[in-house]
Amino acid sequence: MSTAPQPFAGHQGGVRAIAVFPDGSRIVTGGDDSTIRLWDLRTGLLLSVHHEHRDHRDQVLALAVTENERVISCGRLIVVDWDVANDTTSTIPHTTRVTDIAISLRGDAIAAVDLAGTVLQPTRGQGRPGEHRRIDSIAVSMNGEIVTAGIAPLIRITDRSGNELGRLDGPTLNDVAVAVSPDGTFVVYTARGRVRYWNRLQGDRAVELPGCEDAVTLCVTPDGRQVIAGGDNGGIWAWDPDAAADPITMRGEDSLVQAFAVTPDCRRLISGTEDGAIQVWDLTTGAEVSPGTMQNPQVGLSSDQESALDLLEFADDVESLAALITDRETDPPLAIALLGRWGSGKSSFLRQLQDSVGRLTEQGRQNPARSVFTTAVRQVRFDAWHYNDDQLWVGLVEHLFAGLADPAPATVEAVRTERDAVRQKLRDLETLADPKAGGGRRTKARLRLWWVALKESNGRLAWAGVGVVLLAAVTWLAWRISGNNVLSWVLGVATAIAASPILDRVIAAWRAVRGVAGRRTARLDESVRDTRMRLANLDAAERLALAIEDARTGGYDQYRGLLGHVHADLRRLSDSARQAFGEWGRAGSSGPPPLERVILYIDDLDRCTPRKVVDVLAAVHLLLALPLFVVVVAVDPRWLRRCLDQYYAELFGGTDGGASPLDYLDKIFQVVFALRPMGEEGDRFVASLVPTESGPVPAGVPAAGTSSPYAGTQPTATTSGTTQPSTRAPRQQAHPQPQQLRLREEELRFIQRLRPLLDTPRAVKRFVNLYRLVRSAVTDDELGAFIGPDARGPYQAVLVLLAVLVAAPEDCRALVTAVREPDRAGRIADLVGELERNSPAGSVWTRLQNMLREGDPIHDNLTTYRRWAGTVMRFSFETWDLTEPR
Repeated sequence: MSTAPQPFAGHQGGVRAIAVFPDGSRIVTGGDDSTIRLWDLRTGLLLSVHHEHRDHRDQVLALAVTENERVISCGRLIVVDWDVANDTTSTIPHTTRVTDIAISLRGDAIAAVDLAGTVLQPTRGQGRPGEHRRIDSIAVSMNGEIVTAGIAPLIRITDRSGNELGRLDGPTLNDVAVAVSPDGTFVVYTARGRVRYWNRLQGDRAVELPGCEDAVTLCVTPDGRQVIAGGDNGGIWAWDPDAAADPITMRGEDSLVQAFAVTPDCRRLISGTEDGAIQVWDLTTGAEVSPGTMQNPQVGLSSDQESALDLLEFADDVESLAALITDRETDPPLAIALLGRWGSGKSSFLRQLQDSVGRLTEQGRQNPARSVFTTAVRQVRFDAWHYNDDQLWVGLVEHLFAGLADPAPATVEAVRTERDAVRQKLRDLETLADPKAGGGRRTKARLRLWWVALKESNGRLAWAGVGVVLLAAVTWLAWRISGNNVLSWVLGVATAIAASPILDRVIAAWRAVRGVAGRRTARLDESVRDTRMRLANLDAAERLALAIEDARTGGYDQYRGLLGHVHADLRRLSDSARQAFGEWGRAGSSGPPPLERVILYIDDLDRCTPRKVVDVLAAVHLLLALPLFVVVVAVDPRWLRRCLDQYYAELFGGTDGGASPLDYLDKIFQVVFALRPMGEEGDRFVASLVPTESGPVPAGVPAAGTSSPYAGTQPTATTSGTTQPSTRAPRQQAHPQPQQLRLREEELRFIQRLRPLLDTPRAVKRFVNLYRLVRSAVTDDELGAFIGPDARGPYQAVLVLLAVLVAAPEDCRALVTAVREPDRAGRIADLVGELERNSPAGSVWTRLQNMLREGDPIHDNLTTYRRWAGTVMRFSFETWDLTEPR
């Protein structure tokens, strides 16, 4: 009777080097037995094909895996490049036997050191003196900087040509292990068994990372956020150097830890020891992860929130609209209707449009006078649905003015107080600018402005004044008690020093006022212009706040009177802005321009009742048809048309030649812009939602390079020879955290094949999320059968059922009912054809049948569909009652 193989069993002797494949599913190890072995990380078993090679004749000291799955292994005599897919190898010999060797994170730099202390670069055929009295270990950063550690100096950093970039001196009685962050910004090393951290950006002083006294092996995670150390009795410690916290401790075999590797997502640590043990650890909790018993992966569903990332290839349309909106040649008012079905991505489009407008205006601020784009733009976002149960007129206008105010006063009284202060400031500035004003008037205006400037920092001045008074009192007491002594003089000087900031502030404020008042300059014109604009905002805000308070206390009939108030205020604001911009241009366009344009984005209109929809359209037409405003309204045109048909039935009904809702919409909107339905970009959108086993490295992890045959992806651990007495780390009882779910490539391709059944990005997200939820419950033991040996397993039945459920829930009910008929037999294609014949043209069955005909054959066993239907039916309001017991 055969026994099951033990995980990670096979090495004879110590494991000295480990690397992880880019997909995070496999590892490669090497060590004292000169053999390179490939393992499945989840099961701990050797891979069935091309799982090892024995080209080395000595210890393997370092490993890396390239993005195209070439394994680079470094021994004391040679470097071996192993093409795993084709099982071919090539070698590069060293010019001399090396004592330590390291590979950079991307693998495009290999550095070694020999017995004579010479630093070698095997792939470049170069060598140079190390300039240490003794070199113990070596490391290489992602940018090719070489870090050597030993005695006199302790640490030395050079570029590839040998030019020194930094050094650290210090005493050590033991061998020194060293590791470097991927970007080279910090170095970690062992000194007398303790781990020290040197941030090169913060000077030439290293700090100790607490909790470890027998470290012999080090590495840094690919994202540079954690430092890992291994001890001579199996203890492992993980620190976040930027956090003042104790390390995560792990307890392995009672053997010296010689090697580390970290998965690309920086969540798993693999360690290798002197007795040949290989263990996997959770870097979040410190728990050991037992191969073959790993938890089901996390689903990680995608939310339905708007996205600032362009996942639907909106970029060209977004940039076109942003350029139109911000072009100074565009003559507002302008109202744009952004049309799209529910879930088509309108909110994301608005978010990206807002960002693009911000970028264009920022570019224009470099030279406002010559910019073709407006540079003083205020953007306001209004979600109509949030005010669906409120008086929407009030909500819309209140939201608009809150966005225009900078900052927004909280109450009517606050508005009135600030308005009065700004009005007085404007009068004083105009007095200073008037050459006919008398000296007395100009002096009073100057004094008032000076006092306002002082009041802006009255808090700081008050505290400084308290300090001066206290010091003066202490000085007086010291003089009275001790007379004219040293203490009295010291306190007197301290009082004078404390008073100097107050005096400086008073003088600075006076000089600023005199500078403005001394001559009629562009600066004075700018101050007058800005103050007028602020006053216009505040005048409108005061009247608006009073009107809104009246409207909120009354009914809807009283509330209708708000329109006249609001329109008058907005027109006054628009006129003030145009006047200020004209003055700015006539003054030579110097300094930043005044407010040029207000862009209001209205979203979620298709979630509101018909009455609210008509209210918003009236606001767009009546309130915002002013030269200052551009309005972008995102809405589903089907709902918009239905609302207008319902609300204006009397206005638009009657004779054939009467007005229609479309005539009304054409009157409001000058630009109609419909989002394109998903085409080929839909497949790329799916790929962005579906992390696969061979997918890209997660954000924050440096991407592996492909320009060199030595493009590795893993850090290399460095081991020193002599150790200190052990400090044993306690064994952890924490549980490992599950990995993120990653699908197979064949699953992604079949999802993309079914994607045309789904009309909107929202439907695609729901489809993908539901499949990931089902897939996460499939265990490792079941996964092979679920995918199938020919990639036509039950997963295809699950995806077909889910695609129909999301695209047409009622039709899915018909499908499942037919599948469950007791005497139903045959293939799924025959059943779909039957449903197609009994349905109108263009149904979901027609589209599904076309897809089945065009691609490769799919899983066709009706028994499988019957088995999974009870699970899939749980995911819809339409079909929940078809759910079956387990």
